[in-house]
Amino acid sequence: MKNFELFVNDVVTKWRSEKKILLASGGLAGVSNREAGDLAEEYILRKVKALSPKYICFKSSGSQTPSDIYSVARRNGYWHIMLIQVKSSNDINAVYKLNKDDKKVFDTLAKFIKKQINTSEYMKAYKSSPIIISNGYAAVHRNETGKIVRHSLIEGKGFKLFLKNASKLNMDSVNKKIGLTHKL
Repeated sequence: MKNFELFVNDVVTKWRSEKKILLASGGLAGVSNREAGDLAEEYILRKVKALSPKYICFKSSGSQTPSDIYSVARRNGYWHIMLIQVKSSNDINAVYKLNKDDKKVFDTLAKFIKKQINTSEYMKAYKSSPIIISNGYAAVHRNETGKIVRHSLIEGKGFKLFLKNASKLNMDSVNKKIGLTHKL
């Protein structure tokens, strides 16, 4: 999807000016919270880049929206835009899970992106294409021993699908494939 990063940068700017809603709850406590969160996001970014089909992906600049990672791939007859919120903790049993209100905000972002596809100059070529937008969550355990930091995925989970021009798609197949993709 050409211009996807430009499109997302535009969405982030509009989101911040219009919505100003973030998912700031949870995560690691302490002064190095931002750095630790960035490292967990980098870990998940590498996992998304290793998926097949190949996803174009990048982190949201400064966590300016409910999605930490934006990615897109061409799948069987449709484009898949995958949004992921990353949460991490040094305690494997204490990784923050998104609550009902967090998920509603995340749904609002997905709907906002769907709406922006129709109006964005960057998405002209894709306005009539089948597009599936999914949002999900990645729980990461940060295991720090001395100077060595290791990350591991505890849970990867998709929440909802938002459909655009998708009436001709086999939704059972789409649901299964995207559900597996979110498991990372």
